[in-house]
Amino acid sequence: MQDFSHVLSECEEINQVLHKPINSTQRIKYTCLNVSRNYIILGSTSGSIYLFNREPCTFQQLIPLSEGIVSHVSISPDEKTIALATTRGVVCIVTLKPTIKLVATSTEHAYEKITCLCWNDNSSEVYIGDGTGKVSVVVLSIFTVNGMFQSPSCTLMNLDSSIIQLNFSSPLLLVSTLTRCYICDTVQEQYKQIGNKARNGEFGACFYKVQTDQNIKTATVKKGQDPVKKKSTFNFIPESNSNISESTCPKIFCARPGSRLWEISGNGVVLKTHQFKELLAIPPTKIHKVTMTESEQRKYINQPWTSQSVNFSQLFVIASKYLFSYTSSGLYIFDPVSPKIVLWNNEFTNITMADVIENKIYLMSSSNEFYCLTLFTLDALILHLYYDKQYYNCLETCITYKSELLKLISNKHIDDIFNVENNQQKLLSDEISVLLQPLISILRSNISTSPIKLDSGIVVVHSGNSKPKYNEDQQNKLMDQICSSSESIQMSSTQNPDTGAVVDNVLELNSNLSALEEDLVREIKTELESIHTLASSIKASMTEKEVEEIILNVHKKTDNIEHVQRMSSQSHDLAHDIIYTAKINYLRTFLKNVSTELLHSTTNKFITDHFMDAFILINMYNYKECTCGFPYPIDEIKEPIFIEIGKALLENFVNRSTERCMYLCNRVPYMWREYTSLYIKHQYALEDVLRQCLQIRDSITLSIILPILDVNQWKSITMYLERIKEGKCLSCEKLITVETKYDKPSLNWNKIIFEIMKKDGPDTAITFLKKLEGILPLESFDRRIFQSIIFTKILHHHGLQFAVDFNKCNSNIREYNTMCSSKIQNQLIEVLKKDLGQSVNKNIFGTGSHHWGMQYESNNKSSTCPCCTLSLQTPILLDNNGIAIFPCGHTFHVNCMIEKKLTKCNLH
Repeated sequence: MQDFSHVLSECEEINQVLHKPINSTQRIKYTCLNVSRNYIILGSTSGSIYLFNREPCTFQQLIPLSEGIVSHVSISPDEKTIALATTRGVVCIVTLKPTIKLVATSTEHAYEKITCLCWNDNSSEVYIGDGTGKVSVVVLSIFTVNGMFQSPSCTLMNLDSSIIQLNFSSPLLLVSTLTRCYICDTVQEQYKQIGNKARNGEFGACFYKVQTDQNIKTATVKKGQDPVKKKSTFNFIPESNSNISESTCPKIFCARPGSRLWEISGNGVVLKTHQFKELLAIPPTKIHKVTMTESEQRKYINQPWTSQSVNFSQLFVIASKYLFSYTSSGLYIFDPVSPKIVLWNNEFTNITMADVIENKIYLMSSSNEFYCLTLFTLDALILHLYYDKQYYNCLETCITYKSELLKLISNKHIDDIFNVENNQQKLLSDEISVLLQPLISILRSNISTSPIKLDSGIVVVHSGNSKPKYNEDQQNKLMDQICSSSESIQMSSTQNPDTGAVVDNVLELNSNLSALEEDLVREIKTELESIHTLASSIKASMTEKEVEEIILNVHKKTDNIEHVQRMSSQSHDLAHDIIYTAKINYLRTFLKNVSTELLHSTTNKFITDHFMDAFILINMYNYKECTCGFPYPIDEIKEPIFIEIGKALLENFVNRSTERCMYLCNRVPYMWREYTSLYIKHQYALEDVLRQCLQIRDSITLSIILPILDVNQWKSITMYLERIKEGKCLSCEKLITVETKYDKPSLNWNKIIFEIMKKDGPDTAITFLKKLEGILPLESFDRRIFQSIIFTKILHHHGLQFAVDFNKCNSNIREYNTMCSSKIQNQLIEVLKKDLGQSVNKNIFGTGSHHWGMQYESNNKSSTCPCCTLSLQTPILLDNNGIAIFPCGHTFHVNCMIEKKLTKCNLH
């Protein structure tokens, strides 16, 4: 199929999101931009770095530094380290993982203007170029990252003019100056000039990496070489003496005056010159926006244009196929192989910086505005909008580019689309979807069949350069089903849900399946059985190596299942559901069978990461977070499944990684109760966790941490409480927009005081209450908390260690259940009438067959016995033995415990 014309589309608005962290100040401005697979990094006039997630664009973290105004910033390929340059010529190295830390500074370019930063492929070296022509390197090692030693740095070259661009392809460094280009072998420590003709101006150069680096990577460090040995100045060699192998790197393109490019072999030999001056004698392509009309687009296309002489000051590879360059007023994308102009655009007049990742271009203007443009073929753009359920925008795009579509697709297939050209606003979304279906089928059948693997491991087939999002409603429905299944696992350690049953449940959720889809599901189901078998084979007695092998085998088999998924382009959402559900099922089985002791003894990061991912994925229900990464308040905090695994993870990480502990607790908020106790035990600074605990608003967690705060820490609390009243995040101070039952102005102080009393006794609760009244004199407390303290104190005085909660002394509260035998019910009523001096409603005794007339609180939603899974109020099982309630909250039929020979709760 002939290629459709290409379009630059502004599908995503990022400017407002990027500016949110600095909206409250006029003093701070952004100065530079860098983009990686997962992040957008911005330098600022304050010297700090602002870190954003890239897709979707959300603020993640402020990294404060004080080395001066940031002029350039670059993140390493492994996304663990950031290099930044300041206007004072200082280069700083900051680690992101495992912790954020300034680990090194270099003053090789002190008081000079740094123009370029460039990482090597394995993230162990960063190369720096400045305005005098000096090129230096900072070498990192494991010792540098851990803060043991300063990174070695040294000058490699002193060239004749300012460095314009640096580019790396292991083991070669490409250097472009105002006058020449040089190719450097970083292992042999030698470099040579490319070509003989000098130039004068800002011209870029880059390696033409047309595929991901898998095919072209060569280790920078050879066998036997010291990875952190002292670098020395590179030696200049003439072209005739070069021993640089062409096979070690891809082709090179260097910009030349007059819209020209040199095509250069891997060993630095000029092969040919490409002329683009006359090819640029075409009208610019307008940036695609859904508001653009066909007439606007046609008018733009029909403008006459003369040839252009452009200096390509920077060169980037875009979409693994084309080259991209820009000037202050133009964007240029060209195919260097054909050669031909893919498109160019002149709508931006003040571009100061640009970066490219995959098929996206990120622009920064002199007015501190940001743009994200995506390079699409027209068919891919239409599919993207359709997959994203932007049906109206998709129809508008088809009409706007009507002439392009008609050149490639027969009228009879798309006549219906253009027949509604003047009435599209009257159509409903579903009607537009049906109208577009014939066109979508044609485009989907012709687009590349190579799948895209998402970060989650899910493979998207026929993506059309888009990443269809997992349907949130489906996911919530699926998680509800998974959660209900997991309750049965929590209640009985002998039960193990079958993978086939899980898949059948997903089929039930998607009942309207075609025969083809059912065949696909059944085939995937067969493949999943092998994963279930592997998970079931895990034994508590297994060694660390045996467990690691099983995890690796599961990953391998998951890849095989994804191959099966590619068989159908129409059922990938359903296949995602099945694979995701099966993954949850496998992880539950894994955590149930594996030994918790392994977590206490292992230092294997691969295994601990697998435990961590499994525990979080199973227990992370409806997690919401602010754009800064702080968790939102939680409506209901539930005890997680496999809580012992969670405790072991915290104990494993508490002395090694505060960030990992917080990550776990934020996603499974119940674990803050365990972590704060550990944190206090190790005497760590409470300020580091205080804001998260306050924002989640879990009374039990706060009852652990608040009583031990000092005066200065309470000053912070009062400030945080003001933000809570205003509905603001305690990290970034943005308004919390998610609706929760905690949309109330303050914390539940009554519940916090009761939890303190329950844990430490009434005397401690009274002390805390007095302290609280002194700090927060206007805070009102419910009379029931005072009643609870008084009656609890009376019980303690008589030796009964029990906390009375007057908030729960209401028989109408649904979470309480009552049971009373009919044999004794009348006697109880008479006794109570005599004691109380008033009539008693017999409904308070319930209708069960137990003779104690007690009230009990059940942690089980369905009020069932874990042994028999029948209702706790089953008369025949209650008989004369009743129920047993353990301190943990689990409740059993006594008859069932006798039958099972249980003497304690077996759910822990």
